[in-house]
Amino acid sequence: MANQPLRFIHCADLHLDSPYKGLFNLPDKIFSDIKNSTFIAYERLIDLAIEEQVDFVLFVGDLFDQHSASLKSTVRLKKGLQRLNEHHINAYISYGNHDYGIGQKADLSFPPNTHVFKSEKVSKFVYSKNDVEVASIYGFSYEQREVKDSKVGEYQIEDNTLTNIATLHGSLESNHEHATYAPFLLESLRKQNFDYWALGHIHKREILSENPPVVYPGNIQGRHIKETDEKGCYLVEMNNNESNLYFHSLQEILFQEIALDGSSVEESDELLKLIESLKEDIRNQNGKTIVRLNLMISNVLAQNLSSNDREELHQLANESEEDETTWVWLKDIKFSEHIEYDRNQLKQSKQFIGEVITTIDEQVSIKSYVDDLMKNGVFKKMDWLDEEREQQIMYEAEQFLMQELLKDGSDDK
Repeated sequence: MANQPLRFIHCADLHLDSPYKGLFNLPDKIFSDIKNSTFIAYERLIDLAIEEQVDFVLFVGDLFDQHSASLKSTVRLKKGLQRLNEHHINAYISYGNHDYGIGQKADLSFPPNTHVFKSEKVSKFVYSKNDVEVASIYGFSYEQREVKDSKVGEYQIEDNTLTNIATLHGSLESNHEHATYAPFLLESLRKQNFDYWALGHIHKREILSENPPVVYPGNIQGRHIKETDEKGCYLVEMNNNESNLYFHSLQEILFQEIALDGSSVEESDELLKLIESLKEDIRNQNGKTIVRLNLMISNVLAQNLSSNDREELHQLANESEEDETTWVWLKDIKFSEHIEYDRNQLKQSKQFIGEVITTIDEQVSIKSYVDDLMKNGVFKKMDWLDEEREQQIMYEAEQFLMQELLKDGSDDK
């Protein structure tokens, strides 16, 4: 790695002007905010690059959401790149499976600071700083809808005296949750001896390897309820053999799935107040948020709330949000019933459910059931399974079992 330090931003999957499929019955103002959210996140990305005075920005695929980008998205993209140009910040762009062959479909004349990998064959650009060559940046762009073959073998370092960075829009061969494009094995990336692997395509932020860094920054703005929590980019500092990564959130709108325990409430108006209190907390902490609410209610209230009542409760909870500058919209409410039961009495019985409770009590730890999960470097690093979390998981598992076994009033299943 070269001695001269580098600071850059790694981002991917901007999906500018996303159509936001799957969001229905929204007030016009809220839908307008959602439609504009990718552009706001992009502007924050450009602001961050300028404020941090980075050397360059890596855009690793799927800048657009559709195979033929909208005029609005191309105009906004170019304005941002022009701002980088005015501050002498380079940009390196590769196109992904959502914007394959975009150069032939839209007017994408960029300012001189912007360098585009135009071919599906891996190529490189050399970045110079203070008239000294510092880094080689490798990558390719999709020329067709799918790239099914591995591209890793095409990444061949040409000058080991420079910092060598590889950009790759693709996925692990073992990842079956998404369409597998430009597949790779983690060990294959490590063998290529690059100093940094800048990945794109997977919208969940993840550091697959720390030495060398193999990194998915995730997308810059969630687009549906499955893309929860903060979204943004990594600010990367590289100096000699050290790399430091700093995540920066960029999203305008947060998607969250939240559980709320309303089992102690027996009146619908009190339940509504509880929901409204939760929404105020979310509003103050997160800003604009779309929520899937998993709501636990008492069996008394469950019997009294008809399907129409539940729908009306949902509507009332969202009623005033259109007038809020910082809105919190409940996309849906999933009701579940809290079952009251005498645990000791059931445990002492000779019925099947008593045996279930006895088995639960004999289970000292759940660690043996999550061994494979704990081997994953991300979970090990998080140290997420402490004693309190383990007890909470066991409690929630018992509640789920009791709901299923007792939901129709029977305890002899």
